[in-house]
Amino acid sequence: MNRERNDILDRLPRTDGMTVPEGYFDTFAASMMDRLPAKHAEKSPQKRTLWMKIRPYAYMAAMFGGIWLMMWMFGDIAGTTSYKRMADNPTIARVLASDQVYQYYDTDIDQYDLLEELYEDGYTPASFHIDDQYN
Repeated sequence: MNRERNDILDRLPRTDGMTVPEGYFDTFAASMMDRLPAKHAEKSPQKRTLWMKIRPYAYMAAMFGGIWLMMWMFGDIAGTTSYKRMADNPTIARVLASDQVYQYYDTDIDQYDLLEELYEDGYTPASFHIDDQYN
């Protein structure tokens, strides 16, 4: 078995199939330079304007401003802002102080909506002692 394997390997050519013509690399550099386009003269660098000088600082200031706003927004969403109670928020306090809000809720909610909300919160008719209060 080992003898047959050696015979097969001897019959294979010892080249890998990648051959280069004779003298190819001797003229390679010259032929490549002939194929490349002519090199153009480089332009002189532009004079730096004021905006070019302060642009990195403006970008950095915008980045820090964006990070500050993002952290403020996430704090607002998470409820960790300075307004712990609704009454501490001046806008909500002003709205709650007006009588129009209570008049709106008074006319907008009917008895069915009120009972439905109470049922959703877990109250049952047995938990109401209406007769005891009015008798």
